[in-house]
Amino acid sequence: MEVHDIRLSVFGTPAAAASARRRLVAAIRDWGLPAGSEPLHVAELMAGELLSNAVQHAGPGAVTVTARCDGNAIRVEVSDSSRDLPRTRSPSQDDEHGRGLSIVAALADRYGTEPTTSGKRCWAEVGLQAVSSPEVALPVPLPRRRP
Repeated sequence: MEVHDIRLSVFGTPAAAASARRRLVAAIRDWGLPAGSEPLHVAELMAGELLSNAVQHAGPGAVTVTARCDGNAIRVEVSDSSRDLPRTRSPSQDDEHGRGLSIVAALADRYGTEPTTSGKRCWAEVGLQAVSSPEVALPVPLPRRRP
């Protein structure tokens, strides 16, 4: 498989982040990955979580999302202007936020954050080999639905 990449710059709003995630996944599908493939679903979830974190914590400035596939893995990167590096949290069962990095950590084969000259970059990679288990154990509790 040849190397593919896409880079999108969006304004840091929830609607723009959702649109960027959809465009990113459509581009990855165009690279020849089957629509129902596990790595495609994982890349979509990772992109959604990283974009959501950027919008929520970095404010309304520009956010850049990049995806790259080298034939072995899909790497998703999200860059924003905040210099504050994210950290995993331990939310309670009733908290509605705070699980993004834990979800990325559970799904990704590799992930990380790094400062840049203009802010930070958060990234995650998933290999193109079959994912070993359809169930992922998250290290933090999910919120309970309220009646």
